[in-house]
Amino acid sequence: MRFRVTYLLKQPVGTCTRYQLSEEILQLEDVTLWQMAGMVELVRTNRGILVRASLKGISHGQCARCLAEVDYPLDLGFEEEFLPVVDVLTGAPIPLPEESDNFTIGPDFVLDLHESVRQYAIMAQPLAPLCRPDCRGLCPQCGGDLNAGECRCPAPMDSRWAALKALAARLREE
Repeated sequence: MRFRVTYLLKQPVGTCTRYQLSEEILQLEDVTLWQMAGMVELVRTNRGILVRASLKGISHGQCARCLAEVDYPLDLGFEEEFLPVVDVLTGAPIPLPEESDNFTIGPDFVLDLHESVRQYAIMAQPLAPLCRPDCRGLCPQCGGDLNAGECRCPAPMDSRWAALKALAARLREE
């Protein structure tokens, strides 16, 4: 997901190039994506290159209820402008705008999508992935998987009923 953009930076504003992507495994620091595929469009702007990406893939995590391993789909769609740090014609450094949060095109004129895809993949991950919609989770007493069957733990008693339970025991004795 690295593109040499020297030629595109020399083109007039509005020039567009499209790429079809297909990656079996994409390891991005703290995110791993499988079967990543989609379309990337690079458009020359007056300052740099606008990247429009529409990607689909599969990520891996744990169920938020029962902690089982789960794979879930990720849909990534984003538009980001990448700014060059060096002028393509003169080789002179180009100062970035103050407080710029744009991605950059390195001095070798290679546009690297890895960091932008990583950031958007983190944002696209579900907050609480589930192994299935009706996941029952874990028993709060013994930690048993409730999807595998009912737990044999005694039902927990609310401490607010303890005084009433003691009174009932005393009345049975009398």
